[in-house]
Amino acid sequence: MTKDRTIMTIHRIEYVILCSAIKNYETLKNVGSDWELSHAEVAVAADRLFQKGYILAGFPTEDLGGVQDLSLTRSEIQAHLDGKLNAFYYLTPQGGACWEALCHPDWHKYFGGYLARGIDIEKGVLQSEIICQNRQLIEHLLTITEHVFDQTVIVGTEVWENIEFWKATYWKTLPKAYRVRYQYQNFEWCIDSNTPQEWIEKDRQAKQWYWEILHWYTKPELDTNPSSLFEDVAPISYAALAETPNPQVEYLLLKCAVIFNNNGLIDIASSEHLSHVETLLAADSLFQKGDIKATVFADEYDAEGTPDVVLTMAGIQDHLDGRLKASYYLTPQGGAKWEAMAHPDWNKFLIANFLSIFPYEEGIIGTEREIIEQLLAVDSLILIHEHIPGTENWNVLEPFQATYWKTLPRGYHVSCEHKSSDFCPWKLDDNTPVEIVEEYEQASQWYENVKKWYTDPSL
Repeated sequence: MTKDRTIMTIHRIEYVILCSAIKNYETLKNVGSDWELSHAEVAVAADRLFQKGYILAGFPTEDLGGVQDLSLTRSEIQAHLDGKLNAFYYLTPQGGACWEALCHPDWHKYFGGYLARGIDIEKGVLQSEIICQNRQLIEHLLTITEHVFDQTVIVGTEVWENIEFWKATYWKTLPKAYRVRYQYQNFEWCIDSNTPQEWIEKDRQAKQWYWEILHWYTKPELDTNPSSLFEDVAPISYAALAETPNPQVEYLLLKCAVIFNNNGLIDIASSEHLSHVETLLAADSLFQKGDIKATVFADEYDAEGTPDVVLTMAGIQDHLDGRLKASYYLTPQGGAKWEAMAHPDWNKFLIANFLSIFPYEEGIIGTEREIIEQLLAVDSLILIHEHIPGTENWNVLEPFQATYWKTLPRGYHVSCEHKSSDFCPWKLDDNTPVEIVEEYEQASQWYENVKKWYTDPSL
C-alpha cells in the first residue's frame, strides 16, 4: 500500500529527475536540456523532491571539496536553471528507496567497473575490471567481450576477488559482490560476406543478452498531466515577473545573430548564462521594434520552417520552455541598429571556414585580399587547420554577401585543400627556439587584432 501511494504521488518529471541521478551526481540544468523540459516544470518538480527529502544539492568549490547536503529553494533552482548558480544534485537514501519502489531494480543484473587502463602501451595491452553481485553474469560477460566491449580478453590474466559491502552506487550498498580484473587488447571487426554464419549468430545472441542485462530495472507508468505537477502552485509566468528589458541583453541578442541566422533564443540564453526572464524581455522588445524576426518549425523534421514570424511574449516563453522550435535573425533594421552600436570595420571582416560552417563556403572569405593572404601565411600557427600551399583558387565576389543581411561592394573567397595543423601552442616551452615563439606570438597578436572588427559598446 505504501508503495502504491509513493507511485501515485510521483509525477513523471519528478521520476525523470530521480532516474537521471541513480548512478552519478547530475545537474537539473542538464536534465531539463536532455529531456526537453521547461524550466517551470523542472523547477516545480525539483522543489517538490527537495521538500520530500528525496534529493539534496551541492556546490563545487575551488579547493575541489565542495559543499553538499543542501536543500535548494525555488529561487535557487531557477537561478541554477538560468545558468546563474553552479550546483549539482543527488539522491538521498529516501530518494533511492523511492526510485527502487517505482522501478523494482534487479541488482543481480547491475554491474560496474572501469575500462582501458594502460598496462603495456606498446603491445596495446590494457586492463579492465567488472564488479557484480552475480558471478555467473561476470563469467558470461568475459566470454562475449569481443561482441559487447570490442575487447579480446588475454586468457589467464583474470584475477578474482570477493567483496563485502559493495558500494554499487553512491547511495546503494549491497552485502557482497565479485570483482574480476583482467587484461585485454582492443578488438576491431566488421561483418562482411566472408564472416562465418556462426559468428554472426553469436554476435546477435550476445548483443540481445547484453541489451536485456542493461535493462536491469523497469520504467513505471506515471502521471504526465501538467495540472498534477502544478496542482498546488501556479506555473511560472515570466510575464508576471516583467520589468524593463536590459539594453545589454538586447545588444547581446543582436550580436549573436550578426553572422548566423539559425540560432535559437534558448541556445543563446544557455550559452550566455542569461535568465529566461531577461531573455524574454529583451527578445520581446526587439520583436516589437522590428529588429528581429523568427523562423518557426512545426516539429524536429521541419527543415524549412515558417519565416518572418514576429513572436509574441507567449510564443517566446513557449520557445524558451522547449515547447516551440524556432530560430531568430536580424532584419535589415536590426542589422543597422547593431552597426550603429558596434561600429564594425567591414574591411577587417574575415571568415576562416575549413569545416564547412554554414552558411559560408569552405575556405577563407573576406573583404580585403591582403588580410586573407596574411592569414594564409600564418594559418599553420593559429588555426586548427592549415591550407596546402599551391592549391589556392581565388574568386572575386562582386557584390559580396558578407552576412545574410549585409552586402558589400566587393569581397574575396579563396578555396584550397587543407590539413590538420601540426603546430601545438600548448607544447611551447623553454626548449622551443626563440624565433618560433616570437613568430607564434606575432601571428596570434595580428589575428586577435583582425578578429576585433567591431566594438562592443559600454551600455
